[in-house]
Amino acid sequence: MVDSTIGLCRLDEEVIAAAEKVRFFERPLAGGKGSELYTPEGGILIDFSATWTAAGLGYGDPRIAESAYRTLLDCPGLGIGSLINGPCLELARRLLAITDTAGYDRKECGRRVYFGHSGSDANDIAIRLCRTASERKGGGRRVLAFEHSYHGGFGEALGLSGVQVEGGAREDRCVTFLPYPNRTDPHVQTGGIGDELDFCLNEARRVASDGGAACLIVEPILSDGGMIVPPDGFLSGLRSICDEFGIPMICDEVKVGLGRPGTVHAYQHEGIHPDIVTFGKTLGAGLPISAIVGPASIMDCAPGSALLTMGGNPVCASAALSFLDVLLGDDLARQAREKGRHLEGRLRRILAERGGRASLHVADVRGRGLAMAIELDDRESPERFAEKVCYRANQLGVVVYYVGGHVLELTPALTIPYGQLDDGADMIVQAIVDVADGAVDDDKIRGFGGW
Repeated sequence: MVDSTIGLCRLDEEVIAAAEKVRFFERPLAGGKGSELYTPEGGILIDFSATWTAAGLGYGDPRIAESAYRTLLDCPGLGIGSLINGPCLELARRLLAITDTAGYDRKECGRRVYFGHSGSDANDIAIRLCRTASERKGGGRRVLAFEHSYHGGFGEALGLSGVQVEGGAREDRCVTFLPYPNRTDPHVQTGGIGDELDFCLNEARRVASDGGAACLIVEPILSDGGMIVPPDGFLSGLRSICDEFGIPMICDEVKVGLGRPGTVHAYQHEGIHPDIVTFGKTLGAGLPISAIVGPASIMDCAPGSALLTMGGNPVCASAALSFLDVLLGDDLARQAREKGRHLEGRLRRILAERGGRASLHVADVRGRGLAMAIELDDRESPERFAEKVCYRANQLGVVVYYVGGHVLELTPALTIPYGQLDDGADMIVQAIVDVADGAVDDDKIRGFGGW
């Protein structure tokens, strides 16, 4: 087995397809525990990504491992498609109980759950089912999505993802991309937050009024597009528009839901009730599982049309059940809210103390809960600057990635200790200072880069 840094890097180049890789640095990993990752040489990295939020409880949580292992040793089949298994049924019941979708009356009848492997398949299938249900009622296939959005890496979700289409993916033939409230985007800067919100909602209403929409899909926080937190009134405004024109509203909670934003669900910030909610990443606490919660009228409209052999895998479902126990039992949403405030305060204080070199290159610090971001500002080459900051941060001892071209995404595990939050924040600011001082040459980041 190859275990040296050089050997692992060389093997990565030789055997892993480029289609599956987005690299920000070359250092490989040998293990991890909690919010720490370990290199083959014994180095320790504080993980401020949690593998793009998938490791919501960090790594190696014994509660998750025990639950999954116990089911694996006595496994009732490997999927829900043709076999019925208890862990999946219980997980579906639990998700219905905690997800307050439209028409929610604390009864499970009339709503259904679909299980997949990732957020990509959850969004893909949710959209396909909405389109099928719409067509069977004589409606259209148009999907209303948002610029700079991300809903998946394949299938119909790929062509409905703004960041993917903007990056060259083939646009779905029946999608309309709407503006998402973003003060950094020139075409929605109309004078102020209120004007910007009105502009975006008016555009959504204008397109919705044309008819033919099978659904609207939205991220309550635009994550891969730059960790944009929309102004209050955006989600509730969309809900009103969907109600007015009879359009099912899908909330994509894959990346920013399940405790991360300081509430169990991100859409709860405005107290709305979406028609459909999609889950992934954090739900499995390290194992691949996704879920859709939606009305039976849509979820049951095409029996047997979205079969995955191991969809509803009982081992993954058992891990997800344990995750929900921890999420609710330990009140991780409240912890995320408090830790997010602490992290934002720490970052702002360090930036103020460090003065010009760091703050000159930071345009904004924002977020909600532990979905935080540092927007970098380098007029000459913002994306190259972000690449160098991620590379330098890794050298200093913290894993952080960038999204939206020039925004550092800070999404550590919900269980990260305060001391590691402080240390990680310190190292990230130091990385910004170092890059501003020229510590990372262009040659160092050749071959690396994000979205």
